[in-house]
Amino acid sequence: MYKHIIVAVDDSPTSQRAIEEAATLCVATGARLTVVHAVDEALFAHFNRVTLASRDAVQQALIKEGKSVLNSAIATATAAGTTPESKLLVSEHHSTSDQIVQTVAESGADLLIVGSHGRRGVQRLLLGSVAEKLLKKVSISMMVVRGTA
Repeated sequence: MYKHIIVAVDDSPTSQRAIEEAATLCVATGARLTVVHAVDEALFAHFNRVTLASRDAVQQALIKEGKSVLNSAIATATAAGTTPESKLLVSEHHSTSDQIVQTVAESGADLLIVGSHGRRGVQRLLLGSVAEKLLKKVSISMMVVRGTA
């Protein structure tokens, strides 16, 4: 069965379901669990008028929030009976999905678990789908956990 599972998390209820699913699967299989959160600083490229001071403040806020998201996920996984590792991914040059793909490739993991918000139509077109991008890019098995309706 699985030996190393990576779960990518954000601060959504769907992500909470993904970490719960990952922890349950790790307990059942004895797999190692790594929890990752990607900070997408590439978004700054779209803001031409962001001053260096405000850019630093936003960057620090994103990193602080990312650490909080990871800490919450670690607490959930630990309470479920696992001993997870965590990794905060930060890049000014790579998107969230690319950071996760790189981490998966370097990790030797055999399963990636992510939550999907299930956006449709214009909302999906404008916001994109990290889960969909990951499905196209990762070379290992992937589980997509859906949110409740």
